[in-house]
Amino acid sequence: MKSVYLAAAVIVTGLALSPYVLLEQEAPARFAGSVVVYDIYGAKIDSIDPATCGDVPSSLIQGNFYEGLYTYHYLKRPLEVIPQLAAGPPRISRDGLVYTIPLRKGVRYSRNPCFGVDADGRPGTRAVRADDFVLAFKRIADFHITTKLSLSFIEDKIAGIKEYRQATRRYKKGDFSRYDKEDIPGVEALEDEHALQLRLSKPFPQLKYVLAMHEYAPIPRELIAYHLATEAGRGGRRVPLPMPQRDPEIRRREAVVGTGPYLLTEWVRAGKIVLERNPEYRGDSYPTEGAPGDAEAGLLQDAGRPVPFVDVWHLTFVSENNPAWELFKARQRDTGGIPRDVFEDVINPDRQLTDDWAKQGIRLVKSAPPVIYWIAFNMRDRVLGASKSLRQALCLCFDVERQIEVLHNGRGRRARTYIPSTFAGYKQAIGPHFRLDLAAARKKLEQAKAELAAAGVIQPGEPIPRLTLDLGGRTEPSRRFGEFARAEFKKIGVELRIELNDWPTLQQKVNNKTIQMWRIGWHADYPDGENFLQLFYSPNILRGTNDTNYQNPKFDKLYERAAVVMDLAGRAARYVEMLEILNEDVPCLPLHEPFGFDLVHPWVHNVKPHPIPYGFGKYRRIDTDLRRKMGGR
Repeated sequence: MKSVYLAAAVIVTGLALSPYVLLEQEAPARFAGSVVVYDIYGAKIDSIDPATCGDVPSSLIQGNFYEGLYTYHYLKRPLEVIPQLAAGPPRISRDGLVYTIPLRKGVRYSRNPCFGVDADGRPGTRAVRADDFVLAFKRIADFHITTKLSLSFIEDKIAGIKEYRQATRRYKKGDFSRYDKEDIPGVEALEDEHALQLRLSKPFPQLKYVLAMHEYAPIPRELIAYHLATEAGRGGRRVPLPMPQRDPEIRRREAVVGTGPYLLTEWVRAGKIVLERNPEYRGDSYPTEGAPGDAEAGLLQDAGRPVPFVDVWHLTFVSENNPAWELFKARQRDTGGIPRDVFEDVINPDRQLTDDWAKQGIRLVKSAPPVIYWIAFNMRDRVLGASKSLRQALCLCFDVERQIEVLHNGRGRRARTYIPSTFAGYKQAIGPHFRLDLAAARKKLEQAKAELAAAGVIQPGEPIPRLTLDLGGRTEPSRRFGEFARAEFKKIGVELRIELNDWPTLQQKVNNKTIQMWRIGWHADYPDGENFLQLFYSPNILRGTNDTNYQNPKFDKLYERAAVVMDLAGRAARYVEMLEILNEDVPCLPLHEPFGFDLVHPWVHNVKPHPIPYGFGKYRRIDTDLRRKMGGR
C-alpha cells in the first residue's frame, strides 16, 4: 500500500543489548498481570493521522487504532475482503456508480476528552455515525492537508471530491468551518446515520480494496473542535487557538481517536511507542476458518475466541538492527529476522532451519510480500529526465542478482517490470533493459551523451555528470547498498555520490522534488497491478503518489481506459500495454522483490504473514507460561 524503505529486512552490527533491557525495567506498574509484547521498530513513524498516512512504518502502527469500513480475512488466500466497521457488503446500483454501505451499530470510539467527561469522571465516548466517515473524506479532500495516497485513489472517482478540494482553498488553513459549510455530493450520510452512500463519477473496480484501508477511518467532529481548534488554558479549560496557529493535521498522541483494538498511550518520534488494549473495543473474535493447511499448522486453535490476546505492545526505536538479533537469541523478543552475516549458520542449503535452531522449537516463517524495491529517477531532473538512454544504461549495468546474493543472502528475486511477479500481467510484460548486459549498457551510455549534448546539459565530448543517490537510513545496510551501487555504475564510467537520510527526511526531499534519484520500495495497497501503475499516472504528480514526475500521454490514456474495466482479466491486458511503455521509458531501475525469513519462538501463536499486513496484531497470542519457562521475560 505504501512507500517502504529497506531497513527491517536486514540486520547489521550496531547497538548492544542494554537499551532493550532498560526498557523492560522501566515498564510501568499498570502492566502488571498483563500480556505484554516488547519489541522494536526500525523506521521513524511519519504520521499518526489516517488522512496523511502513506508509508508502511506509519501504517503498521496506525492499523492498531484506526479501522476502515472493510478489512481482509486474516487467514484466507486468495485475499478476501470482509466487513469491519461496515455491517455487510455494499449495495451497488445497477450502473455500478452508487454504493450504499450499512454500518455496524454500537461501535464506539476510544474514550477521549473531546467527548466530554462521564459522571464517573472518565473521558467520554460515543458511537460511530455515518457523518464521521463523511468528515474523513472531507479531510482527505482538504486542500490544507497533505494527503497524497488517500487522495490519489478517490479524487477523480468519487463525485465532488475535486470541487470540494477547490472550495477549501478559499478558507484559511485554521478555519475548520469549511467542514460544516462545504459538502461533497458523492459522500453522504443517510438519514438514519447507519448507512454511508458513495456516488462515483465513473466505475471504480478497486473501490472494495480502497475501503479496506484504514486511511478512510471515521473521524469525529468533536476531535477537530477539541484538539485542533483549542488548547489547554488555566484551570484545565480549553481556550480557542488563534486561527493562524491551528493545524488541521493530527500530530499529537492525545488527538488519536479510533475504534481499533488498541490505544496509542505513548508516542515519541524515534522513541518509545506503547499500545494498550482499548476497553471500548467492540466484540471481535479470531477467524473460524482459513486456507488449506491452516488447521494442520495450528492456525485455527483459537477459532472463535475473543481478541485481542495481547494487552500491551511496548515498542522502542532501534535504527541499527543487530540488537534485534541479540534480543531474539536472548529470548527477549518473540519474533525476529536473521542477520546477513549469520544467515548461513541459521539456514541450511535447502533454505530451512539448521538442526541446532530447529531443536530449540523455533519456527521459520517464509513470505513473499507484494513489494518491489527500485531506484527511482526524478524525471524532472535536468540530467536523468533528459536522457532515456542514460536511464536504460543504468538498468543494464546493475547486477541485481549479485546484489540480492551479496546484500540479502539470496532473499529475493529480480524485479523485471513495475508490478510484482504474482500479479496478473507480469509474465507478458518483462522489460528488455532489466538484465545485466555491460556491452549494451556502454552503447546506451554513448547514446546518452549525445542526448544530453543535444539538450544542452553537457558539451560534446564531456562525461556524464556525477549523479546523486539518496538513501533512507543512516545504517550499515544503507552504506553497503550505496557502495554497491557506486561500484555498479562505475563499471560504465558513471560517478555516484551517496546521501544518507532518515526516513522522514527522505520523504520530505521526495515531496519537495529536491532529489535526483533514490532507493525506495512500494508495498501493494491491494492485490491489483493498478496500485503500482497509478504511481506513473501524470495527474498523480500533484496528488502526490507519482514521485518520479513521470509523464506520458499514451500511458495516461491507457491507464484511464483500464481503470474502468470491471473484470481483472480485461484490465490485465491493458496493464501489459502500459508496462511495455514503462519498460521502455524506465522511470525507475527495478531492483528486487524481497523474500521474508522470520524466526518465531515456540510460545508465539497465530503467525501467518499477510500480504496487506495492517491491523492484525490483535490475533497474535503469547503463551506466557511457556515463555517464562523457556527463559523469556
